[in-house]
Amino acid sequence: MLKIFSTYKLLILLLILPFTIIGKNIDLSKNANKTQISILTCDPGNEIYSLFGHSALRILNTEDQIDLVVNWGLFQFSENQFDFGYDFAKGRLNYYMGIQPMSNFISEYSRKKRGVREQVLNLNKEEKLKLLTLVIENYQPENRNYQYEFFYDNCSSRIRDLLVNVYGKNLLFDHSELANKYTFREIIHTYLKYTPWLELGIDLVLGKKIDVLVSNNNLMFLPDKVESILAKSLVQSGSEKKNIVLSKSIVIESNILKKDEENIVLYSWAVFFVTLVLLYIKDEKLIFTWSIINLTLLVLLAIILIFMWVGTDHQATKLNFNLLWSSPLHFILIYSILKKRWNKFTYWFLIFSLFMIFTTILFWFALIQEFNPFVKPIILQLALIYYYYFKKCKNHMNLNKTHG
Repeated sequence: MLKIFSTYKLLILLLILPFTIIGKNIDLSKNANKTQISILTCDPGNEIYSLFGHSALRILNTEDQIDLVVNWGLFQFSENQFDFGYDFAKGRLNYYMGIQPMSNFISEYSRKKRGVREQVLNLNKEEKLKLLTLVIENYQPENRNYQYEFFYDNCSSRIRDLLVNVYGKNLLFDHSELANKYTFREIIHTYLKYTPWLELGIDLVLGKKIDVLVSNNNLMFLPDKVESILAKSLVQSGSEKKNIVLSKSIVIESNILKKDEENIVLYSWAVFFVTLVLLYIKDEKLIFTWSIINLTLLVLLAIILIFMWVGTDHQATKLNFNLLWSSPLHFILIYSILKKRWNKFTYWFLIFSLFMIFTTILFWFALIQEFNPFVKPIILQLALIYYYYFKKCKNHMNLNKTHG
């Protein structure tokens, strides 16, 4: 409870501070030539919301006693918790830009033992004025909010776009060795290796739209990729080129402890072998119960996937081929098992379902959407269940013909 209270206290502080700071009539553009502007890159944490790290902008002017952090990673809480959760699930949660003292920003990361590094930008007076003007304009109430999109519009991509607006065509981003070699899914997997259950959930919910190669520009949706690309980026200045990063330093050393990696695929193979054993011993009651549980869970998953596809504004959850195996049509087999109805409709439905399942198995390496390794044994055991009931239905129909 104390941790929850501290979190809410911090969030209230973040909401109030920007208004009190601006309320003191601080002119960020004053003495721009003596202002130092830098990018802060924060290491990933262990909480779900912090697994990919964070980026922010620091504005430092020691002469005017200004040391502020511009942060595009804040979001508004609804007084109604149901409304907040619903907006989050629907992809309609508005994020906003906030400004807070550097001391408050750093104390939070220091408390969580998350490393923070600083890259001072190599800006002349005109470039500083332009950047600060854009920050002030972005901070206006009518411009402050934006609809968060994890892969294309977040705290890191906002900083990238800000630099593009300042430097224009003179900005020459370094070409990362990761660009156009890996998909969005493959890139984010490197951040999720210590949270395999979360990785599974993300792989289930996100569709084929993230299975595209990530361009150099789009790589900068991740804070550490912004940092590494900027470290070698240049700015064309007349006939010469200058480094965009003037200097770099460590603000907080990283002392965060990572969890041990866990191989959860073993659990799905265990499910497969349980199905195999039950079919081998031919215990009707156990097979009945096991099949109903498995098929019901897949139908519930299918409902979630369909909702995320058609019922939300999330672009990454659309065109989800996980519905090939986690289908709401499993309900038909559940109904047939419960009612013991083995007729021609059930027979042809089982043939169609087996065709879809075996097609998925045969072509899952060629599919344009990558499946999580966990689901492959689940698909195999699904094929076993459907084949068992296909034989059962066929035998029942042959028996009826004989009696007929």
